[in-house]
Amino acid sequence: MPRYPSFPATADDIKRLELSYLLRSNLLRPGFHVTTISWSVRGKPSGRISLEAHIFLDETYLRLRYTLNDTTNYDYRVELEATASNLPGGKGVRYYMICPVSGRRATVLFLRPGSSMFAHRLAYTGTRLFYDSQLEPKRFRGLGSYFAIDRKWEQEYRKGRKTHYQGKPTRWYARLLKLEQRAEAATPMLLQELNK
Repeated sequence: MPRYPSFPATADDIKRLELSYLLRSNLLRPGFHVTTISWSVRGKPSGRISLEAHIFLDETYLRLRYTLNDTTNYDYRVELEATASNLPGGKGVRYYMICPVSGRRATVLFLRPGSSMFAHRLAYTGTRLFYDSQLEPKRFRGLGSYFAIDRKWEQEYRKGRKTHYQGKPTRWYARLLKLEQRAEAATPMLLQELNK
């Protein structure tokens, strides 16, 4: 009798809290800062979270407030750990979030369906949280990156971001153009592989 597929939730599809987004939003600077982060699925709002960043010498943490299923309110802290930056000159610090469930350092925390707190990817017991690329068949492994070009464009391109500087493509734009060319070159190979 065949096995039924489980279609596990992947880290690419669920709500996440990323330090890179907080840095781009200029929230990890000294002081007290408040913002609201919203998520959407196919253009429809799917969630909202109120985030307070407390960045002081004696304590650094994020305070998260949100409601799940329109019934349960959550309000808890995610500690931040500052480490010396390894960039030349030794200036600045690098922050890590400390997972409230496992205590692991993380740059991304995930809110898995059925759970109530943002946690490290490996903090979930029972079933493991995978990335999409880990679930690709071996036959097609690596090809998914070529065909994720639309997602890359969506992540990288923001309104007002320059694509050219002094007549030359910027680094991020050149990288996306190269990925697009590789995807076009890989298409005949993929079709050949599918026809076997």
